[in-house]
Amino acid sequence: MRRRLGLYALFALTLIVTFPAFAQSDTLQLTVRRNFGYGGGDQIQGSFRMAASGPADLARVTFKVDDQVVATVTAAPFQVDFVTDTYSLGWHNLTAEGQTASGQTLTSAPRRFEFVSAAEGWAAAGRIIVPIFGVLVLVGIGVAIFTLADTRRGRKSPTPLGAARHYGLMGGAICPKCGRPFSRHWWAPNAGIGKLDRCPHCGRWSVVRAVPLDQLRAAEAAELQTAQAANLVPELSAEEKLRRQLDDSRYDTR
Repeated sequence: MRRRLGLYALFALTLIVTFPAFAQSDTLQLTVRRNFGYGGGDQIQGSFRMAASGPADLARVTFKVDDQVVATVTAAPFQVDFVTDTYSLGWHNLTAEGQTASGQTLTSAPRRFEFVSAAEGWAAAGRIIVPIFGVLVLVGIGVAIFTLADTRRGRKSPTPLGAARHYGLMGGAICPKCGRPFSRHWWAPNAGIGKLDRCPHCGRWSVVRAVPLDQLRAAEAAELQTAQAANLVPELSAEEKLRRQLDDSRYDTR
């Protein structure tokens, strides 16, 4: 008995899962996308595109704004462009009616939008763009102040020659002035071919690109070789050795 009940439950679950898929194949979906213009919620203005999707044998779709036919499309992709200024201002229903190869007629759920004037569209867009632009300006001013202060301080990195380092999300670059690798700063402005950045080692500015990690490690190794070479005591010539022996003998009181 329990086994039979389990089979019934499995069958019912299968129907629940698969039924929406079968139902969806007999529906027509209408989407509206912006080409150019303003779109904020239900308000739109400018050039837009209506697109319909449905069963695999969908053969014909008629797009409408209210009861006015915009176009009839007889081949995929089933889509058409329209301009809101062609219609009166106010609320409109956008629909699509499709016919399948088997003769079935399908109608999409209406999409309701308010067509607004260009002035209203620009005003609404301005209410969104202006605050964002203001924030970007404030960030830019902050970065400029930080960069100027950092330049005036002229601080240099105490990183020893040849020390391994991490280069962060912005990647690393090699200073063309001193040849030392450093992490590019997030606040450095983009100069198109690279970032205008300040080397923390020599303190000078250059346009630098991010370079692969193997090149950065090679630059670190070159730094280390330079540091080791600087600490080596050069071998004295025979003449220099004799001169030093004579100098040292002057202080020999034995």
